Amino acid sequence: MATAVKMIYSASPQTVINTSTDIAAGNFSGAPAATFDNTTDSDVPYALFAEAMLEAPDWAAAPVAGTVVSLWGVLKDTDGTDDDTDAPSGTAAGGARHFGSWPIAAVDALQRRTITISLKGCRFVDFYIQNGTAQNMNNDGGTNCVVKITPFTVGTP
Repeated sequence: MATAVKMIYSASPQTVINTSTDIAAGNFSGAPAATFDNTTDSDVPYALFAEAMLEAPDWAAAPVAGTVVSLWGVLKDTDGTDDDTDAPSGTAAGGARHFGSWPIAAVDALQRRTITISLKGCRFVDFYIQNGTAQNMNNDGGTNCVVKITPFTVGTP
């Protein structure tokens, strides 16, 4: 009998973005809340994949359906000592790597989305998001924009 292959999740998602600062249309978020650490989780050390959850609180007006908020990251400690350079700023991606995009609905309300991303070659990452809609993301009124990364691997339990 064949053994089923399953997704084996980490026990703890890591909050990498938690900001009350608005993100203008087309712009990147500011500094991350924390550096993602793919090395210390005893359940899934050096995971190759992760679920990336975005919680976008509000908009200046309803964005156009199908526009996206994109996840970018700057790799840290890439050779054991040095980091990749040029964090995103304003509308420029700098030296960041694109990890994926969440589709946004045409509603001016909280939107929560999840995508699967590759963590291949990632030990530590500073994540940023880019508001690819034509509306400002309003991260105020007591509700922050939050991104959580939950590493997982695929195998037999």
